[in-house]
Amino acid sequence: MSNRYALAKYQTNAVQALTGVVSKVARLHEAAPDQRGQISLKQGVTLLQSPTGSGKTLVLGRALEDLRGTLNRPTVWLWFAPYAGLITQTRDALTEQAGSLRLRDVSKDREPSGTHDGDVFIQTWATVAAKNANARKVRRTSESTLSLDDLIAEWRSNGFFVGVVIDEAHLNFGANANAAASFYLETLRPDFTILATATPNDDKLEAFETRAGIEVASRVVIPRSEVVDAGLNKVGLKLGVIQFRPGDETLIDHEQATLTAAWAQHLRIKDQLNSRGITLTPLLLVQVEDQAKGEDDPVERVKAKLHEIGIPPDAIATHTSGEPDPNFHTLAYDPDIEVLVFKVAVATGFDAPRAWSLVSVRPNRGKDFGLQIVGRIMRVHPLVRPFHKKDDLLDSGYVFLTDPKMQVGLQSAVDEIKAVRESIELITDRLDFVDIELEGSAKAAEDPLRFLPAPPSSPQERAERLQSLVSSGLVHATVQELPFAAQDEAIQKGEAWRNAVQTPLFTGLPTSAAPKPAISKPDSRLYPLKQDLGLPSALWRELPPDPTAINAMVDDIAKSFCQRADLKSLLLKRKTRAHLSFEDLFREVLQEESSDGDGMDFGVRLSNAKIAERAQLAFQFNDAIDIRALKRALLNELRNIIEIDGLEASEGDMRRAIDLAGMLQPEALKEAIKEANGRNTRLDNSAEIPLQYFGPEGLTPANRSAYGVYPGRMNQEERSFAELLDQDNSGAVKWWLRNPENETWATRLMLPSGKRFFPDFVVGVAGRTSTDSIALIEIKDDGITGRLQSDNNLEKIRVQHREYRNVFWSYRSDGAWVRAAYEGSLHRIVDQKRFEIADIVFLN
Repeated sequence: MSNRYALAKYQTNAVQALTGVVSKVARLHEAAPDQRGQISLKQGVTLLQSPTGSGKTLVLGRALEDLRGTLNRPTVWLWFAPYAGLITQTRDALTEQAGSLRLRDVSKDREPSGTHDGDVFIQTWATVAAKNANARKVRRTSESTLSLDDLIAEWRSNGFFVGVVIDEAHLNFGANANAAASFYLETLRPDFTILATATPNDDKLEAFETRAGIEVASRVVIPRSEVVDAGLNKVGLKLGVIQFRPGDETLIDHEQATLTAAWAQHLRIKDQLNSRGITLTPLLLVQVEDQAKGEDDPVERVKAKLHEIGIPPDAIATHTSGEPDPNFHTLAYDPDIEVLVFKVAVATGFDAPRAWSLVSVRPNRGKDFGLQIVGRIMRVHPLVRPFHKKDDLLDSGYVFLTDPKMQVGLQSAVDEIKAVRESIELITDRLDFVDIELEGSAKAAEDPLRFLPAPPSSPQERAERLQSLVSSGLVHATVQELPFAAQDEAIQKGEAWRNAVQTPLFTGLPTSAAPKPAISKPDSRLYPLKQDLGLPSALWRELPPDPTAINAMVDDIAKSFCQRADLKSLLLKRKTRAHLSFEDLFREVLQEESSDGDGMDFGVRLSNAKIAERAQLAFQFNDAIDIRALKRALLNELRNIIEIDGLEASEGDMRRAIDLAGMLQPEALKEAIKEANGRNTRLDNSAEIPLQYFGPEGLTPANRSAYGVYPGRMNQEERSFAELLDQDNSGAVKWWLRNPENETWATRLMLPSGKRFFPDFVVGVAGRTSTDSIALIEIKDDGITGRLQSDNNLEKIRVQHREYRNVFWSYRSDGAWVRAAYEGSLHRIVDQKRFEIADIVFLN
């Protein structure tokens, strides 16, 4: 039974167009043989532009078949593929679909007498135009065989036309472009050239045309819509968008989450094929980056994550340039293989008609990357064609990207494919992506980029300006791989920023200014301590725990935290839920989730490594406490709890539970430290209150001040509150003392973070039952600014002095002094009530 395909209408039209152009050029050659070179370069080049998966090889093969015996001379064709790996694929396709063509190998078969009309030699440019041993061998005449150069000359002398087919023309000209152009012009000098590409407006192809001096006189352009209508391309290309629960995104390995989402979608497609009675196993493609020097193998990394997801090892195949699978092109047809992991070097050109989904974990390389994706997963398998446009799930290809920034290259490719029409037509629709990382970022009051330099006027200028920015670190090197428009934008913004930061704020200033005369300080004097007020000789100061007893404190923290935190339930928390939705890149109007309901919830494994990394911040609260020692103490304490309760858990589960508790229940950790701190903090009153205060001359007298005056260096709020204390007529305030920060004798509290807290005022209070009847008071601003709610203040307001007990907090609200308190449910400092002097008697 023959597997020869019937052509779709657009394919028939393309074949007729190609054969018509070649026949016309042949007649021109016959009519003006002396102009043969110019006709070949100016009239003999035809471009077939057709989407990947549309059957370019089929169209080209049938066109060459139809030309056999129809031209006024016999023709021999040289077919160039971009990669050696595609030679076999091309040969197999032509053998099956254009069986009347005789396929030959230029490296083995260079006998001119055996050449027939329509013979096709298939090779890469590297075979004939590179500077390597194989190319030199093909180009050298020996005793037994002609060189390719001599073979082509022999064909011409025998009356043959020479035709060239350059398949995947957008990829055929890379490092060998100069050699290929030289070989094309000087040796091949083809009478007919057919360029086939899936890529509109390709830079490499245009560069080759310039080097070779050719002009594309005829274009056969096939729009994607016709390929879709013929059932050869899927209807949609959908980008998977993963949404995590708030806070979970930092606890998850995004690469593994993306692989999990793609596998879940793969299983949905597999079930749908089974429900349709289609005996076909879908294929999930995973594209990885090249291995960097000194780094782990990305293929092994991804395979390990696929195994963790639950994919059987024998269902995963790999193919890289370093370890190629000899049966690579059969992998796409092996139903036992459900996942193919490959590198970019083999990403282009291979057929995978049963592929629906692709995960890319490699950095973006621009629009070529997007075109490769489209080509790999947009083909429609013959078994699915009866259901084409009848099944929303099977009618789309699915792309999953671990880096949202890679969407740029994908969208660029989609835009170009959508823009292809049979006639020239510009499409202005585009997809706008929101960079979530930028949400909420503050905008500068003055934008230095509002004055942009002019864009580059030539490729050379673009390269020079961009290299300067890359060298100075203002622009990342990967920008050089973006489209020219994106490069120009980066150049303009980078240079604008450089100009902004290098421009001095003030200009025209002298290089040095004459020294200003020193400003004399006001006269100072000593103010004696008023010992008749009844102040103690020294204040009790809290000091850090004894360094030799720090291990005991760490054990104390561990016990307290394990009692407070819900660690046992966290032992079971190995996964979280995420939501997968899709954006159809080919739709004219972007929808957050398609109407066919193809979004779904799925389970994502929590990453122990990510959790441990994130938890480092939660446990970095006190420089005096060794995090590793605390983690060991917590692990031992949790292990004891598990054994007592008869539970089982791995060490990895216990470490994850501890890390999660530290992140999810930070207040429990702080309370545990506060308790342990209170039990382990040392007290000392060996530093006496100074008998004299050294301050500016002329300070305002204050009756109850320890030194008889209002001290200097108080802000407005502190001064106003000091006046409130000094003017107390209730008899509650016996004396007050400004408690200067960082003075050796000043009282202080030790915070859970290991920092010290110096309340603003020490007050002697009649009737208070604390040591020496002392109350501590902290004064803040008006309570409106964000400074009041700082993490530092939220830590301070929750501690008590071991001897002097609670610290009173106050600030003014609407002109009146109010008492502030910590509200745990809001995790904020709030107004409690109006501040009354009489309240400082109480220990609460």
